[in-house]
Amino acid sequence: MVRSPDLAAVARETASGLSTPAGRGRRWGLLLVAGWLVQAGLRAWLSRAQVVPLAIPDESAYLIAARVLTGGVPANFSYSTLYPAGYPLLIAPVYWFTHDPATVYRAVLLGINAPISALVMPLGYVACRRLGLERAWAFGLAMVAALLPAALFYSQYAMTDAIYPVLVLAWLLAVHSWLTARSLRGQYAAAVGSALLVGYSYAVHSRGAVMVAGFVLVGVLVAWRRLVPRRTAVAAAVALCLPLGAAYLLNHHLSSVMYPSGARTLAGEALIRLRTVHGVIFVLEMAAGQLWRFVLDGWGVAGIGLAAAVFVIFRRSARDEVRIMAALAAGVTLVTAVTSPAALPPDQPQAWASGRYLDGLLVAFFLVGGAVLLRSAPRRVLIYAACVVPPTLLAAIVVFAYAGGPVPTSGFGAGFVFGEPAVLTQNWTAANVLLATVVALLLLGAAVGVVLLGSRLGGVWAPRLRTVVLAGIGAVSLVASLQMTSHISQAGTPAQERNVTSLITGTGLRPGQHLAVGIGVPWETWMPQAYEVWWAPLQFFTQPQPPPADATVVEVLWSAGQPASSSWPSAPAGWRVVLQDPVDGWVAWRKG
Repeated sequence: MVRSPDLAAVARETASGLSTPAGRGRRWGLLLVAGWLVQAGLRAWLSRAQVVPLAIPDESAYLIAARVLTGGVPANFSYSTLYPAGYPLLIAPVYWFTHDPATVYRAVLLGINAPISALVMPLGYVACRRLGLERAWAFGLAMVAALLPAALFYSQYAMTDAIYPVLVLAWLLAVHSWLTARSLRGQYAAAVGSALLVGYSYAVHSRGAVMVAGFVLVGVLVAWRRLVPRRTAVAAAVALCLPLGAAYLLNHHLSSVMYPSGARTLAGEALIRLRTVHGVIFVLEMAAGQLWRFVLDGWGVAGIGLAAAVFVIFRRSARDEVRIMAALAAGVTLVTAVTSPAALPPDQPQAWASGRYLDGLLVAFFLVGGAVLLRSAPRRVLIYAACVVPPTLLAAIVVFAYAGGPVPTSGFGAGFVFGEPAVLTQNWTAANVLLATVVALLLLGAAVGVVLLGSRLGGVWAPRLRTVVLAGIGAVSLVASLQMTSHISQAGTPAQERNVTSLITGTGLRPGQHLAVGIGVPWETWMPQAYEVWWAPLQFFTQPQPPPADATVVEVLWSAGQPASSSWPSAPAGWRVVLQDPVDGWVAWRKG
């Protein structure tokens, strides 16, 4: 006769199993999966209402490039910036299943951006563990870092910023693994993995060129000093050539198809500015704006992380791999702050104070700064915080002198660029530069003060007050992301949806028919329409010349105060006005 099991004994055995290192590892593995799912769900929920591209021309260019890579219809983006093929290659598989623009867009946001962007959380946990935090603190700090607008907000857009923080963090971890792996196989894997990641980062965005340069310098250094087996450096060099070569071929293909008259080169823009003393000064002012946003957008904590890295570089007692990683991350940050705005065209005057170009590095240094707050000695925390305040105030003064007291935050474009300052000042019309700076530094001061108070009280108060700091920063980040979603993404969707989808529904344009656009219609209008009309490329014509013979619908510029019928005085017989948009200033005519 088989006896029934002793349930109490089973329970004891199970509890004993969970208390072993393997059991604890499984439990934390499940928690990481749960944390990733929560973060992915939050991103999907925030993106739920978006059905059309909002950030123009970036989103339209990436989406159309993905369509081209799957053999779809191109659009003419000549004379604009070449958008690299790395991100379009990632989202291109969506076109294997559907060509409906709204379905493609939502699939990119919900099925690709959300789960990939949420990987900041488990990667952040690994980074925090390597920074010396215990599991619970590492988990909490990683969850908070994943709530930063720099890590969360851009997942609502079909653009590279949605995945760049993940790429940067994964690359830094892979490089660190290359320097610290205990087995030769592990070093080979990390060397090749870090090379592939940095190569793909370059294929995704031009700022990846700075990461590639930093990676090459580190590879040469560690091979020369024999900090790693030189064969692994050779393997990394060979692996790096693969994504760089693929990027060159794909970019050449996109350039020939989407930029038939040539693309604007970012390197050319940078060289033009750096040829004169005035241009160099201007670039340095823009770099100050980038670093100002770096501190503000990380609520001051990222600034502490950067200060700690600079100190580590010059600390002889630090291990070689720690100093190398600190130099790599800090160097890439500073060079990116200088080169990214310098390479932008002159018609983007707000780029000097945009926080987008350092978003991936901001998340990485936020984790470092959080680890400093949670585990460093009070004196060291004070020193790092004191090093953040003066340069931040100086950068704010430079921005103030260059742009004036308030920066615009009303409307989609202004809010998209200055979302975090708008949150800090709670002003969605015009955010005061100095006020935003003071509020960010006060947040930093409050976090430092609470941590120091916990260290002074000791006992149970230290972990409790550190938990308060994490919860407070997480709440600020979540509120900021929610407000930015409401004031920027959700507020900008109705107007863009009207401008894009009404052209199709209001004119009856359907597959097999062609849209001709009159010269003068702004690119902000026709670029998202080029994505919406997925079955045929847009055609352009200049009045009074007739439109292309196969055109079914014509879209022309409409001057305010004039009757719609006067928008196309040379309209051939048989054409009639079928739709007018007084807000965006265009009129649609249809043949027959």
